[in-house]
Amino acid sequence: MMFYVVCGGAFLTVILLFTGMYQLIFSSQMLVRERLKTYTMPEAAPAQPETVRSGNPGGELLRFLGLLGKAISRRDNQHTTQKKLLQAHILMRAEEYAGLTVFSGLAMFFLIYITTGSLLFSILSGLAGLKLPGIIVDLKKNSRTAAFTRQLPEALSIVSSGLRSGFSFPQAMAVVQREMPPPIGEEFGRVILENRMGKQLEEVLHNLGERIDSDDLNLVITALLIQKQVGGNLAEILDNIAHTIRERVRIQGEIKTLTAQGRLSAIIIVLLPFAVATFLMIMNPDYMLTLVRETLGLIMLGFAVVMQIIGIMVIRKIITIDV
Repeated sequence: MMFYVVCGGAFLTVILLFTGMYQLIFSSQMLVRERLKTYTMPEAAPAQPETVRSGNPGGELLRFLGLLGKAISRRDNQHTTQKKLLQAHILMRAEEYAGLTVFSGLAMFFLIYITTGSLLFSILSGLAGLKLPGIIVDLKKNSRTAAFTRQLPEALSIVSSGLRSGFSFPQAMAVVQREMPPPIGEEFGRVILENRMGKQLEEVLHNLGERIDSDDLNLVITALLIQKQVGGNLAEILDNIAHTIRERVRIQGEIKTLTAQGRLSAIIIVLLPFAVATFLMIMNPDYMLTLVRETLGLIMLGFAVVMQIIGIMVIRKIITIDV
């Protein structure tokens, strides 16, 4: 009886995990669809955005995860978590993210326990599952920051051309908002909106720097704030910064090309053990399951994981060059 209860709990946990991961990865697209649905509904049946969110299964799941997250997460960590979610452009509250993290760990624990029957290996897998949402958030954050950095030189050139044409700085930024795709188009649009709502330019630019964790953007913000205090030719300043950023991107591309062999070695080091283990599991399951059922096998697995992590860290240290 207990076996079926554990299986049912594992199945429910896995379903909730994958639903939560879907919300985490595609939350921005889903929110856009909900907004369009809200504003394109007939006038006889209006719906508020919060009502729409709470009326669908995904919204109810997020609500449940939020309640769970409030019960288990620390309040002083919620600000840092919310900042990271904002930088990744994941439209999820910190409480919901905390609840999703717990479900990810439980899903990995039950899945590995049912598969292998090893409590120690299941606990280690559960701890790894707790880190899985954080890895996804970091990947989305890095991807968004890289895309913003690639678009930044062109955006600065557009702003500089607009200033030379007689536009004010907000008007030149509005051109970038209209002409360039996300993420830089929507971020500049948010800057303009906050400025029109009465916030000072210094505060608006500081908020932009909080949302986009980019050294190049921080350089631009610093230059804008200094120019506002001491004066100068803003168009020429932006052109110089755009040229500097383009050169940095070019040099980073050259470094990436030269270190391609090292990165490929790191990828092979990471994937090869999993590929061999999967092949042996298919060909001879009893042979592989001995590693997780015997104490000596768990020790060997732990030693192999530690050595693999050390190898990845060494290779990453070699191929990482700051520009």
